Amino acid sequence: MRTEYLTLDGDSGDAAKIEHAAKLLHAGGLVAFPTETVYGLGADARNPEALARLTQVKGRREGKPYSLLVPSMKAADEAAGGLNRVARKLARMFWPGPLTIVTERKDGATVGLRLSEHPVVRSLLTHTRFPLATPSASRAGAAEPVSARQVRETLQGEISLILDGGPAWQGRASTVVKCGKDTIEVQREGTITAAELLELASPTVLFVCTGNTCRSPMATGIFMAVVSEVHKGDPLPIRVISAGISTQDGERADRLAIEAMREISIDISRHRTRSLNFQLLDSADYIFTMTREHRDCILGMMPSCEERIQLLSRRNENIADPISSSLEHYRQIRDKISGCLKDVVRSVGGGSA
Repeated sequence: MRTEYLTLDGDSGDAAKIEHAAKLLHAGGLVAFPTETVYGLGADARNPEALARLTQVKGRREGKPYSLLVPSMKAADEAAGGLNRVARKLARMFWPGPLTIVTERKDGATVGLRLSEHPVVRSLLTHTRFPLATPSASRAGAAEPVSARQVRETLQGEISLILDGGPAWQGRASTVVKCGKDTIEVQREGTITAAELLELASPTVLFVCTGNTCRSPMATGIFMAVVSEVHKGDPLPIRVISAGISTQDGERADRLAIEAMREISIDISRHRTRSLNFQLLDSADYIFTMTREHRDCILGMMPSCEERIQLLSRRNENIADPISSSLEHYRQIRDKISGCLKDVVRSVGGGSA
């Protein structure tokens, strides 16, 4: 077999080269290309003959599944038959990027999925419009190639095309994590560490108000106290955080909020304000706002939060800002938040703070 070798120069001519690669993949060929991690070897994941050829070239044992490069979150969801909470959350946090998410389908089969940030991969998938089974472009058990030259030295004459897009950015294979309903197992550590994944995979509750000095830290303190008493020993502990739509980082909690909370034996004196940002929103499984205006503001920032956001009050009532009022008003707001949180604890489903 003759292996074509095309260099991507970063100009308008690259589009035709990538389109040619897509046509070869449609025809059942094998194509090597750069990703942000290492060079991958792609085949049409729907084509049994292409997959058999991929296994032969890799020297891989029969029946071992391949991870899929997908063009979008929607495609990943379809390939998995529905991503679970943990998988969906890690995808929000780390895709596009060097994370392969392994999840179990309803039929019991497992599938590994990755949404790459490399422009060559993104363009290639736009042209193919189907997922690519993509191991590293090397023999099974050999070091992953980080350049097109290394691929050519190993696979020349056995694959259809090598796209030379320069050195792989990171030169290290992706992190692989298996996601259960409420558990994760890091199967291979790459640039994304196991510690990062373990922290972010935990069910996360985010309380949002305006200044993050009274209502949301009070909600955080009460919630943590309640769940620590009601639920123990979850596979993943619940993370509870708060933030403000209009605040600066590092300010102290309101003096009267601290006093009102001390009366019920909860100490929020160490709280420091945090400004709401996209990363916090992405990390949250549950987002509770004090008012409809807070909710609308967040949806304006990130419409994709809609399924995860709601008012703290199940009656759809605003919880007013007690700032600059009396201690008695802070007590009333504290007690209203406490009443609302009884429903929240049930809806979140448990865990220890």
